[in-house]
Amino acid sequence: MTAAERIQRLAPLCSLFPELGISGREDLRQLLRAALGRLDALDRFVPYGRGWSRAIAPQRLYHVLASTVPVSGWRSLVEGLLLGSENLLQCPDEQSDAMARFCEALPPALRKLVRILPSYSEDAFASADAIVVFGRDETIRLFRARCRKDQLFLAYGHRASLLWLGAVGRPTTHLVKGIVQDLTEYDQAGCLSPQCLILESEAAVLPLAELLARGLSENALLDSIPRRPEEAARIREARVMARALGWPLWEDGDRLQWTLVVRDLPQFQPTCGHRVLYLDRVPREKLESWLAPLRGHLSAVGVAGRVPLSVQKLFWRLGASRCCRVGTMQSPPPLWHHDGRIPLADLIRWVDWEGAHPPERQKTTRFPS
Repeated sequence: MTAAERIQRLAPLCSLFPELGISGREDLRQLLRAALGRLDALDRFVPYGRGWSRAIAPQRLYHVLASTVPVSGWRSLVEGLLLGSENLLQCPDEQSDAMARFCEALPPALRKLVRILPSYSEDAFASADAIVVFGRDETIRLFRARCRKDQLFLAYGHRASLLWLGAVGRPTTHLVKGIVQDLTEYDQAGCLSPQCLILESEAAVLPLAELLARGLSENALLDSIPRRPEEAARIREARVMARALGWPLWEDGDRLQWTLVVRDLPQFQPTCGHRVLYLDRVPREKLESWLAPLRGHLSAVGVAGRVPLSVQKLFWRLGASRCCRVGTMQSPPPLWHHDGRIPLADLIRWVDWEGAHPPERQKTTRFPS
């Protein structure tokens, strides 16, 4: 099956799962072009410099999927299928139903290239040409240690995102709607979910919190999530801690759908998730030291208004790979550089052919006896 044929078969799936951020055939073409330069590089030798090159995809991919959000696993599988690889999916219980539903939507020709594994399989792991791991840093270290030297290893570890509003003036309902969207989608569980909201102006903090509390209350009526006991315990603990420290707090009581805390800390600390959002006032001259714990772990930054060049450079130094408008943090474009990487490119190796013609057109070379 050629790359063009795989694109044709994958395109209808994308419309069924808009969370992928891939609208259809043209987005899939762009993904391959961005990684390979052209669509047919997986199928034949193509011009490269003074010779020819061909992209070689892994014959078999072993995916270690995260337990947090299903879309990362769906996207990883789509990329493996786009390359024509066989895909072995180590899928945690929390995502097994979502992954099974996704695989059932695949056309039969591609479904044959997928196998869901309920747990780690040493034999399957050893048979793979490439390993893709999503998870905590400890998980990544564990699987990296299991890899042979000839196995390609690609990891997406722990990352955190934030909202930076800077010196925003009077908050608007449009701004609040965007913040609510970023916070509530995936229950603040993904690497693109904001951990905190940073403001430079103290005067804007309380008015924004009041508007956010109203917006989150309205959203909870439409999008209520049943809380597991361990989730409820984490939310209550965050609220008790805020009250003990005397921090202003807005919450919805026993419904446990959202929590807002205006806190005062010398440095960033993460949230427990589950729509617990911290509002932090951080003067620009203290921003670098305040964000220091995020160095190397910063993923996306949602912004409103103009971002000063000095602040932009700080985000890049800390490792941010995406800066986007408030309200779009959970909807990266198809060509998003996940953790700063070109999609698909790290799963490819190249073979060069030196000569005036590609091997398909080479005449047999005769050597003197």
